[in-house]
Amino acid sequence: MRCDQWQGRIGLLLDGELPGNERDAVTAHMGDCPDCARYRDELLRLRGELRSIREEAPVALLDRVQASLAVEASEGANGIIRAPTRTSLAARFSETIRHYLGSYGREATAVLAACALAVACTLWWVDRSATRDMLAHDVLAAHMRSLLQDNEVQVASLDTHTVKPWFAGRLDYTPVVKDLAAEGFKLIGGRLDFVDGRRVAALVYMRRLHRISVFIWPAGKGPDLTTEAHFDGYNVLSWSKGGMVFWAVSDLDGVELSQLPELM
Repeated sequence: MRCDQWQGRIGLLLDGELPGNERDAVTAHMGDCPDCARYRDELLRLRGELRSIREEAPVALLDRVQASLAVEASEGANGIIRAPTRTSLAARFSETIRHYLGSYGREATAVLAACALAVACTLWWVDRSATRDMLAHDVLAAHMRSLLQDNEVQVASLDTHTVKPWFAGRLDYTPVVKDLAAEGFKLIGGRLDFVDGRRVAALVYMRRLHRISVFIWPAGKGPDLTTEAHFDGYNVLSWSKGGMVFWAVSDLDGVELSQLPELM
């Protein structure tokens, strides 16, 4: 059997996919063949290096990538063409992949595919987390703005049949408005606010002396964002229900605030 045929079995051996009799034969051959022994050592080294670089990408890296893409898009829109001064990262990465595929065959393909999946999942999680954090700060800022105003509601009423119709014609959706006085959350009224780049419904509830802003808008096509956060004495909670996204902000204790998802 030629060495290239033995080397095809070495990868299977390292993955634990060979039966006992073939394992013994491959192991014995590597003991007699320096080339195949070096091939085994290279596979082990490659596997170790690829595993060692599987780590979460920092948020700063995502920011730099997004900034670079924005600059390139702007230059493309203005007709600016840069002369290539060095090999692009994508080209170098592709060349590296071709090198390993040519040298190590299917074993390298599987390892590289796993690494690519890990990187994609990491970038998705970073983007999801950044979106969640930005929304949390956005709703907190909207809540704080309302506390600085003389009147934090535009329609003041304890009656859901007064508050809910008030939003008609002011928004392109109908928010959920519930009377939760029996559960200890008294409806004060509602207002329009601006969150995540759009006008949204904001309901104001009271629990004892604690004001609660509940922001409501239609859920998007992406995954639900569930958040429980704490900022300088304020608790932020989000959930999705009935095709709507809810964000609640208050200085109320987090345990009490967490009752709202079941009640709304």
